Amino acid sequence: MVAVGLSIVSIGRVNAQQPAPASEGVMRALGMPPDTTRPTAPTRPDTTQFNAADRLDTVGRELPELPATLNRPAADSTQTSPASTQIPTGVPQSANPATPSVGKAVGTLSGRLVTTQGGKSQPIQFASIGLFRASDSTSVTGGLTDEQGYFTITSLAPDVYYALVQSLGYAPKRISRITISATKVKVNLGNVVIAETTQQLQEVVVQGQRQAYEYSLDRKIVNVDQLPIAQGGSAIDILQNVPSVTVDVDGSLSLRGSGNVIVLVDGKPSGLTGLDRQAVLEQIPASNIERVEIITNPSSRYDADGAAGIINIILKKERASGINGTVQLNVGTRDKYNGSINLNARFKKINLFGSYNLRDDRRFQYRISDRQNLFTDSVSYLSQRNDAVRRGVNNNLRLGFDYALSDRDNITISALYRPEYSYDSERETFNTQDANRVSLGQTFRLTEEREPERGLDYTAGYRRTFAKKGRELSIDGTLSTNRGTENQEFTNTTTLPENLLTPNFLIGQQQASNDRDNQVGVLQADFVEPLKGKKRVETGLKYTYRKLGADYVFENRLSDTWVLNPNISNNFIYDERTSAAYVNFGNELKRFSYQAGLRTEYTSIITDQRTTSQQTKRDYIYVFPSAFVNYNLSQAQKLQLNYTRRINRPSVRSLNPFVDLSDPLNIRFGNPLLSPELINSFEMSYLWNGKSTSLNSSLFFRQTNNEITNYRTLREDGITEQTSLNLNRSQNYGLEVVLNQDITNWWKVNGTFTFFQRSIQASADVPGILTRTNQSWTGRITTDLRPARGTAIQLAVNYRSPFIVAQGTINSFFNVDIGVKQDVLNGRGTINFRVSDIFNTLQFQSDSFGPNFLATSLGKRESRIGFVGFSYRLSRQIVKEKERDRDSRQSDDAPGDIDFNN
Repeated sequence: MVAVGLSIVSIGRVNAQQPAPASEGVMRALGMPPDTTRPTAPTRPDTTQFNAADRLDTVGRELPELPATLNRPAADSTQTSPASTQIPTGVPQSANPATPSVGKAVGTLSGRLVTTQGGKSQPIQFASIGLFRASDSTSVTGGLTDEQGYFTITSLAPDVYYALVQSLGYAPKRISRITISATKVKVNLGNVVIAETTQQLQEVVVQGQRQAYEYSLDRKIVNVDQLPIAQGGSAIDILQNVPSVTVDVDGSLSLRGSGNVIVLVDGKPSGLTGLDRQAVLEQIPASNIERVEIITNPSSRYDADGAAGIINIILKKERASGINGTVQLNVGTRDKYNGSINLNARFKKINLFGSYNLRDDRRFQYRISDRQNLFTDSVSYLSQRNDAVRRGVNNNLRLGFDYALSDRDNITISALYRPEYSYDSERETFNTQDANRVSLGQTFRLTEEREPERGLDYTAGYRRTFAKKGRELSIDGTLSTNRGTENQEFTNTTTLPENLLTPNFLIGQQQASNDRDNQVGVLQADFVEPLKGKKRVETGLKYTYRKLGADYVFENRLSDTWVLNPNISNNFIYDERTSAAYVNFGNELKRFSYQAGLRTEYTSIITDQRTTSQQTKRDYIYVFPSAFVNYNLSQAQKLQLNYTRRINRPSVRSLNPFVDLSDPLNIRFGNPLLSPELINSFEMSYLWNGKSTSLNSSLFFRQTNNEITNYRTLREDGITEQTSLNLNRSQNYGLEVVLNQDITNWWKVNGTFTFFQRSIQASADVPGILTRTNQSWTGRITTDLRPARGTAIQLAVNYRSPFIVAQGTINSFFNVDIGVKQDVLNGRGTINFRVSDIFNTLQFQSDSFGPNFLATSLGKRESRIGFVGFSYRLSRQIVKEKERDRDSRQSDDAPGDIDFNN
């Protein structure tokens, strides 16, 4: 335990008769089985309420139909307009049951989808490939391209087909006369080249449209532009609309019931995540985000950190030719404003991109807590209320470019500048009561906090492709810095009698400053080598460096002089260095595909509390295997089994022994002796795609050894101390079901249900009251309506049942969001309107306990917010129509493109 030098109010020893124990009832009142090891100490009455989890909603934008003159590039005589063919929706379609198969389904169709930019072939990700019978144009099956543009469609019966290719911002393309026969069971289309169509002719805007949510076996993808209820918000607002993800009142994430989530930006750590890994979510505006990827069981290619998985935020970077961009402005209730501009200019070998965003957000919040202190000879109560107003002004300026050194070599360089300023004002009341809840006096604490800070992120990448198809080398480096100073001023007053004050309690003023300096650097190299047949090897090296510093100085005002309090002041340095290497081997065998991988990471961590010369060193090396097996049950059904081993390193906050006095009667400090968590994660997924229905279900099991948890104790003077410690293990297992249903062509419904059981097991040296078990579930329904062209309405309902933590229960919460989007100005402008938490039900209530205390807490952050926004798409096409036709012909005749039209 770390000594605390600030004297505070004594609330622990107020002699009175002990009241009778209160009934348990929290879980029973909700129809849930009670915790298996609930402590025998008196418990408080059931205070469970229907609260709500703040979450945003999303509505896809319907865009103008492509004119016939732009649907058909001059050089592609096989091109058809959407009006004459069925365009696939981006997910595989089941075969038409009315059309019998011809022969045995043994054929395979493969290829790679690319576009030509700056003389170089660039892969097109997540494009839809639809396959149709040539005889009657019935839909047979389909698929999506992967991150490198490759696609494979298996189990095809002998027949003659044609394929339709579609992707956002590119002209749809038809490939005719694809023949599968007994003598030709495998057809490789090679490089299928399609032309960009995000061009403007006679003020007509040509655009494609993605679904708001896309699902595959290993990840969920949220396309932010299709989420009207997230417009005007931050990454937090987006994630509140993601299946399996919940966000609490403090902005902390949990995924499938686990809070150990890693947040990446463009696949890499960011300086924003230095001290608090969730801070990135508040500071990145939704208007700067292209999509969010949720990977619940990452392969060995990814960092092993993060027990629950990875959330990868992909920032916007335009790919269209010419000069393009988007301007947005949003205004919200109670002083919330944000605006942004994103620009892109592509000229032959070079692509320039940039964006600027300003976000000014002011929100109120409050927290009410009540604690019963249970000592051997006395009982007392402490009631607290904290009211706060928090304002943050964030700026984000991003500039960068892509440059094609040659047909096979490309570099990318970018920089992000992040100046920001926050101002918080809090007023907290501590009410000390005797056993009969009669007030003995109150203490008031006023806190003013100002924090200017700035950050810089630098990224550089090099990518090379080779003559051998599929061989690729990439080298990436990032450096992120974040510096700021947090200045706090405290004013304490009290009405407590002097005999109830601790001996050296100071009524008056204190001040503190916290200078933070965070640096995160990453250097990595990845290489992909295709082998004979469908075999492939991936390998790579990575080095990560994190140095985080916090110099905290606390002073008391005595006789008009500021006097340093050395017991609370602290200069803490965290230094982490991780070296990693991985190898993955994959293969496809008819309906089977598999991948096995191995990753090793060596980590060295030094924590240095310079104020007390307390230094701790930890070095460890672990091996992380992974295995994935995929099986195509049919043209519309897929099954996947996977296993990964992962690690969760203690956060800087949980390691730092610094004493946090933001709540002087409930203090917190870290534990530099924490060990990392080691996780074994298993998952079985089933994906079915019908004509108007898709189902994605997963059974998952996760065992965490050395689980890190917060532990709270009550001292004799009535002050609680909270620190972190390692438990023995925990187990989470459950079922997740995601259902998408097209009710009509203008009405779609998405539903998600997750059930899981959580068991926590304490170790021999940890109090047994932390051994607990319970069941929980989450449910989410989103309905997407498009009653007219260019109009989208989305309504989302979210609920999470009570769930346990080591020392308590988080009660249920519930909320409803709505968003509306309307295209104007011939599709170039969009008006957005959204209201989050319509019924203002989103609040977070918890019950907690210790050997000698019981407590309840209710937190409410401003959640019912209305936003009105307008966005306008800029476009200036610098290639004339004849040049565009010439480029289309060149694309169709590019080396490696195979013509199947003869």
